[in-house]
Amino acid sequence: MKDVAREAGVSIATVSRVINGSPKVKEETRLKVLRVIKRLGYKPMPALRKTAELNYTVGVLIPNLVGDHYNEIVMAIEDFVSRRGFELIVSIPKMLPESERYVLDQFFKRKIDGVILCELYTGVTYLEPFQKSGIPIVALDYNIEDISCDSVNLNNKKGSVIAMNYLYECGHRKILYIRGPKESPASVEREKGVLKFLRKHTDVKVFFSEIAGYEPEYGYEAVNRHLKKFGKNFTAVFAINDWCATGALRALYENGISVPEEVSIMGFDDAPYVRYIVPPLTTIRQPRWEMGQTAAQLLIERIFNKGSNIPKNVILQPQLIIRESVKKIIEK
Repeated sequence: MKDVAREAGVSIATVSRVINGSPKVKEETRLKVLRVIKRLGYKPMPALRKTAELNYTVGVLIPNLVGDHYNEIVMAIEDFVSRRGFELIVSIPKMLPESERYVLDQFFKRKIDGVILCELYTGVTYLEPFQKSGIPIVALDYNIEDISCDSVNLNNKKGSVIAMNYLYECGHRKILYIRGPKESPASVEREKGVLKFLRKHTDVKVFFSEIAGYEPEYGYEAVNRHLKKFGKNFTAVFAINDWCATGALRALYENGISVPEEVSIMGFDDAPYVRYIVPPLTTIRQPRWEMGQTAAQLLIERIFNKGSNIPKNVILQPQLIIRESVKKIIEK
């Protein structure tokens, strides 16, 4: 550490703060120290770590790259860990348990220093090797049951309640809700929010779609199927996410239904493109960048044995973004 401090022209304490991911270091100084660390091949003493040797590599497991949700989260994680000298390995097992097991096995064999998991469809028993070896795990966008680890989540249930309340305030009493996949924790929580709203508003009728999914084709098919079976018996559509909402919007257009003049539409996520579609989408924003950065920070802190052994569960809050796809109506 003395050699790094001398080469970088900083104190030993500053080098220590950079290694431990402290925010109390100027970015210019941090980058200079990290360059010297890399050039000298310096590795912190094992006593500072849970593992016998730090490889400066972390892994993230995401279920898909649908839309912009996980793209931004991964970029936020990479931004945080790379500025602290870590390499990021990203794997996309596509919600297939056997693929997840293979990826986790490869992560463990490569002796990565920590793992961020964005949903997991295989059993938690496959995480035991990491826990027994002291390799930290952070759950992002869902909670891992039966194991103790840090987590970062959005209050999805609250997000749905906010969306439904806004539609209600705008006069909508008949709403088509396009569901997400039942295997997705976020989808389950959002539907719980809709049900919570309904318990307090018995004058509202919600039609739950027969089709469920995140992709545009599910929103498209859900609207078409409902119109074919029941006709236009709703004044608003609330889609599980923005990606799905775009498919619903297309289906309404093809059926000659104008938005928002005849039917309003509400999304969830606030994907970057939805402000540019016609009409710009009213939606619920989730802070994806903050989610990724927070998860990465928790992981780095665990890698360097910082903080309490008690798991940290960070809950971030959703925000209503009002644009032009929801119209106020007068109930007859």
